[in-house]
Amino acid sequence: MKSSFLVRILVENTAAGRGLLGEHGLAYLIETGSHRILFDTGQGLVLKHNAQQLGICLENLDAVVLSHGHFDRAGGLMVVLDEECQATNLFLHPSALQPKFSKRGEIGSPIQDKESLEKQFRQLVWTDKLTEIVSGIYVTGTIPRVHPLEDTGGDFWQDSQHDRVDFLLDDQALFFAAREGLVVVLGCAHAGVINTLNYITQLTGKEKIYAVMGGMHLINASRDRLQATVETLINYDVQLIGANHCTGMTALAFLWHHLAGRCFSCHVGTRFEFGT
Repeated sequence: MKSSFLVRILVENTAAGRGLLGEHGLAYLIETGSHRILFDTGQGLVLKHNAQQLGICLENLDAVVLSHGHFDRAGGLMVVLDEECQATNLFLHPSALQPKFSKRGEIGSPIQDKESLEKQFRQLVWTDKLTEIVSGIYVTGTIPRVHPLEDTGGDFWQDSQHDRVDFLLDDQALFFAAREGLVVVLGCAHAGVINTLNYITQLTGKEKIYAVMGGMHLINASRDRLQATVETLINYDVQLIGANHCTGMTALAFLWHHLAGRCFSCHVGTRFEFGT
């Protein structure tokens, strides 16, 4: 049996490759020699199509993991269920099913009923703290908000009247220790990239991180926050940086300029293989 971690992007805003489609969202398939994990599901419009184009079967998943409860991550849950995944465990933060709103309106999961999900999945596993998904692959749970420059990256609420602020405590990241070093797969990093990486290194006792990929939600970030993020990535000696989705064009340009040679395009069809 092959000994590696294989990460493939099934959903992202951009696509490169014949027949592949982009949408505002993210979904990763992470495979080891013995397990298959779907980390996020996108909006649900292109997940199945892209999987088919890439020759990937969405059946027989060991776990589905939600980074947080926004529509661009949880929207594809029904697509997953259509693929006969009732024997799959669903890992999500307790706050992921709460109502969620932005200035544009309702942005929460299309399924917010816990009882419905309990009937559809083998088990709901609540991830408010560090949780092992399968052997060697973890999700952070609630990430402490410590760094003074970091916030959720926008205005979010728990109600349509915008009375109750949503601090997006459900935001979490996935990580594993590969032969090359720590690999971190971000959701939208509403907890902040710096907070997230600091917390993962505290959890693991590691001083370096090999790869970081995913949405960084720096679209509204100040220059000081961008600079602090770059310094953190340098301090952790991150060699591969695949910022995408909600990172923002200005932030992407900033990262690519200051971290030349470390950044790479991270679109639908991108594939990474790490040793175990």
